[in-house]
Amino acid sequence: MNKILEVKFGSHLYGTDTPESDLDFKGIYLPDAHQIVLGRASKNVSTSRSKQEFEKNSKDDVDRETFSLKEYLKLLCEGQTVALDMLFSPESFHVFKGENTYVLFQYIYQNKDKILSKGILSFVGYAQKQASKYGIKGSRVRAVKDTIEFLNGIKDEQSLLKEIRVVLDSFVARGDEFIKYVEMTDPNNVLVTYFEVCNRKFQMTNSVKYVLSILNRIYNEYGQRAKLAEVNDGIDWKALSHAVRVNFEGQELLKTGFITFPCPERKLLLDIKTGKVPYKEVEVLIETGLQDLETAQKASKLPEKPDLEWADNFLYDVYSDIVKRG
Repeated sequence: MNKILEVKFGSHLYGTDTPESDLDFKGIYLPDAHQIVLGRASKNVSTSRSKQEFEKNSKDDVDRETFSLKEYLKLLCEGQTVALDMLFSPESFHVFKGENTYVLFQYIYQNKDKILSKGILSFVGYAQKQASKYGIKGSRVRAVKDTIEFLNGIKDEQSLLKEIRVVLDSFVARGDEFIKYVEMTDPNNVLVTYFEVCNRKFQMTNSVKYVLSILNRIYNEYGQRAKLAEVNDGIDWKALSHAVRVNFEGQELLKTGFITFPCPERKLLLDIKTGKVPYKEVEVLIETGLQDLETAQKASKLPEKPDLEWADNFLYDVYSDIVKRG
């Protein structure tokens, strides 16, 4: 593989690595003439140790992902965080530089103003996805599971919720924010009490069997990684630290046209990653961060869109030269 460069990536780049952190590398490569002409160049090539289902990386693991130049430029123009983090990585993190090809990456960096734009929706999307999928949802899946286990302990599944109200009251009284009673007025303006689990409301006249059928379906629909988050007290702290990080990165990029590594906020990010910051505080950081990101996007002096013509012409010149020489 004709590599342009390889970057020491992940927590080491962000400044949030711990003694248990694995090694993560990202790179860019040039396809050969045969791959280019036949359109068979891989978008990316990944290598990592085979792991059991749900097994996490250890400090001895090394993951590598290498993008073709075409794919890298595409990700960069889309404002994808992985490509932008590579672009702004300090040269001290460039563990490999192609003897005759590293100049291509340098040229991209020198012309970054043609590629950067305020349309970095991936920052917003990434932060939202991490927060909902690995944060709140992790707590919700635990609440659903706890309720299923509680109702499975009811001997008569035909019992109505109102008939087990005494024990149900004790279950709700534990204080889980996603398991509670809510009161609402029905169409006849009568105040009705509902048993609510993760925003799903059940009438007190519903049977235990019916409620279990709905909750089991909801539980099975949750993704496996959300279920893993449940084990860690309902929160995937590493994922939430990433959500906070990309908020900071996005704001800096929109305001200055640059992203600093290691992250200036690495102490806070490391505290979040290791579960030292209360979840409610992290939730506020993410919510306000998303609002600040939107404000920065509106005020940014970056172009509305990247110069796709420049990117296409650059890629054409590089690839056509490879084909001619090949």
